Amino acid sequence: MEMNIFNDRDLSWLSFNKRVLDETLLDDLKIYDKIKFLAIHSSNLDEFARVRLAALENEAEQSSPEEREMHLKALYDARQEVYNQSLASRKILEQVVLPQLRSHNINLYYGDSTYLQEHYEEMIHIFMSKVLSYLQPVTITSHTNVFLEDRMLYFLVHVNAGRRLNDLKIVLNIPANSLPRFFTLSKVDDKHYIVYLDDIIRIGVQSLFKNFEFKGIYSIKINRNADLHVDDDTEDEADFVEVLQRGLDLRKTGAPSRFQYDASMPETLIKFCHQQFQLEEGEMLPVGHYLSSSDFFRFPNPNGGSLQQANWTPLKHPSLSLYGNYFNAIASQDYLIHFPYQSYDYVLVFFNLAVLDQDVTEIMATFYRVAQDSHIVNALISAAKNGKKVKAFVELKARFDEANNLHWANEMAKAGVEITYSIPGIKVHAKAALIKRRENGKEKKYAFFGTGNFNEKTAAIYSDMGLFTSNPNLCNELESMFQYLYKRQQPAPFKHLLVSQFGSLEKFVQLIDNEIAAAKQGQPSGIIIKVNNLEEEEVINKLYEASRAGVPIKLCVRSICRIKPGVPGLSENIELIRVVGRYLEHSRVFIFHNKGQQDIYLGSADWMKRNLRSRVEVVFPVYDEAIKKQVLDFIAIQFTPATKTQWLSPNLEPMPWEEEVKQYCPQQSFYDYLKNQQSQ
Repeated sequence: MEMNIFNDRDLSWLSFNKRVLDETLLDDLKIYDKIKFLAIHSSNLDEFARVRLAALENEAEQSSPEEREMHLKALYDARQEVYNQSLASRKILEQVVLPQLRSHNINLYYGDSTYLQEHYEEMIHIFMSKVLSYLQPVTITSHTNVFLEDRMLYFLVHVNAGRRLNDLKIVLNIPANSLPRFFTLSKVDDKHYIVYLDDIIRIGVQSLFKNFEFKGIYSIKINRNADLHVDDDTEDEADFVEVLQRGLDLRKTGAPSRFQYDASMPETLIKFCHQQFQLEEGEMLPVGHYLSSSDFFRFPNPNGGSLQQANWTPLKHPSLSLYGNYFNAIASQDYLIHFPYQSYDYVLVFFNLAVLDQDVTEIMATFYRVAQDSHIVNALISAAKNGKKVKAFVELKARFDEANNLHWANEMAKAGVEITYSIPGIKVHAKAALIKRRENGKEKKYAFFGTGNFNEKTAAIYSDMGLFTSNPNLCNELESMFQYLYKRQQPAPFKHLLVSQFGSLEKFVQLIDNEIAAAKQGQPSGIIIKVNNLEEEEVINKLYEASRAGVPIKLCVRSICRIKPGVPGLSENIELIRVVGRYLEHSRVFIFHNKGQQDIYLGSADWMKRNLRSRVEVVFPVYDEAIKKQVLDFIAIQFTPATKTQWLSPNLEPMPWEEEVKQYCPQQSFYDYLKNQQSQ
């Protein structure tokens, strides 16, 4: 049987999420950091269920009879792994997190805990004074249509009310969207006590309805298909916004993709849920007494900062910080900033100076995920009100940020910013800005290129890079890309930037081919790639070809990874690692040996079909030699054997390092590297 040369897309992503969960098992991670990773893992599974499980269901339903078995197996495998990880998360909570909390005198009432009398009375008071008004019980009858909202928590309450009402089933909301999921109770004997909102409701409801015989109260939760499938063929922006809004409304009522329920629920009620909520058997997963560990993002911390790792103070750039006027600085040389290791304030200052500088005539920017309270957008609004020409391209198809992006687009438009919305059939994922300035009677251009969004919130937790430059070649080509976005003017061929839709895939293939040719001629060669996702089969096949030709290839892939490294005769020259740390690895780096000249590119594009074929992405070259060295040093740190770096097998299983583990975490090492540069 011929070997499948590609890993499964969804299982590869789930292996990354398993790695996130494994962070909780590291002994030197503080307890509240472990709790944070539990929350991240749960939130990731929710999104996977809403998007990928739903997509796999659709693919299975719409597939031909010949391919249906293959699609059903992919769906089954993904569901099974989601279920396994859900159980593993609960086990870690019960066997690792809760005992460690108790060792710090923090007690979470859990499961069959016996409540102290004073806490029982306190919980009744909380229920009556703060919770009861938010409860919306619905008795299920043959005439009742009960709709469970996506990601909301509910109880299925089974009661005997006497007489003919001996088998009532009631759906009761758990209002964690309006109230805290966890309440802190009174301290007793130097011990802190915390209780789930769920348990306050369990106790309160039973005390309120003492004449009812409670047969059972079971947690349930549904995930629904959240893919909009917006028909964006229209060129009319007003029509598209209307279509998008309808899509957002439909998302709330999407078909079920995952139904979680208390594993203690009896078979009769499981069958009842199956029928009542129109579920498929494979969608139903028995998990535990409590659902939605993502709420642990807001778990109370009565002991303060001692139980979590200290934040790293964002560093200053060693030379850009010396300038009061960034335009003078950027006119003299390029600057690369590493977020969040170095302060994101440099980007904010760049935009704020453009607002205040009387010589700035025009500002252009792209937005994919806008922060909810965006300083950058407010700067553009101020610039427009000050009479400057401001243009913004806002991508309205950024999944789960559509409504927020639309809000800010409307706010900018009100202030006079020239807004352009989505391009039909294509997402604009580029992260770039261009500023035009009058200097000595001539126009001078300044650009910012990023690997991450113009978003202050994500910039604090995503590891990204940003380049400030006044290089005319890069600035002119960026303006050409903006003209395409704003006016659909077909750009001239790009010679410096790699822009998806305009030859970036072909350029990447050419760069790999150059390394293949060098290896075949017996010359040094090499490829180093760092991306979030690697899925595009044409690129993977080209990397396999390069490996067979003898090109050494190093890959750092965070999430989806379909390539199989280290397979004899196919990919024995390919090494694959994954880095997970306090920051989400998000920067994309592309390095090609090029006879020792080191072609280095950074940008917004992963090597996925969608990024290379159905998005507008910008990948930009690094020309400054000092910046090149810094990027190479960063990559060297990433690939140094480390406790928090996984070296992966062909099936994406972690393997023991053949070399001595030389560092704990590459992110810590790189922060120290930049800190040392700052002090020199």
